[in-house]
Amino acid sequence: MIRAAGLALAMGCLTATAAPLPTGGLGKESGAELLARCEPALQIVEDGGTSLDATQREAGISCIAFVDGFIWGHAWSAWRERSDMYFCPPQGFSAREGVPALVAYLKDNESRQVQRAHLLVFAAFNRAFPCIPVITTP
Repeated sequence: MIRAAGLALAMGCLTATAAPLPTGGLGKESGAELLARCEPALQIVEDGGTSLDATQREAGISCIAFVDGFIWGHAWSAWRERSDMYFCPPQGFSAREGVPALVAYLKDNESRQVQRAHLLVFAAFNRAFPCIPVITTP
């Protein structure tokens, strides 16, 4: 009984301190909102984010999760549909490479920050990891 009460209290604390999810999910946030989430993520990727407070860490982790889900979802979709990807990431590509590319793109394209996050991730990865056609000679 005590164990169940402790678990209920812990769950209540977690949900009380967690930031509410954006309406429609992170993909529908603006680029400015995405940048605010991903700047702390960049610190997490680079140095573990040791200087971040709990709110910044939570924002950063949500960006990393969004980018990682985007990468896996896009790769799975391209495989399933037997279609080309819109960007050509290096072998082993993950949020570790994706977050810096996304943050750089958002900072370099401030006028596009009004657009939805999912579109901007495509644009950022297309710029950072373009598909270069292989030219074969006879």
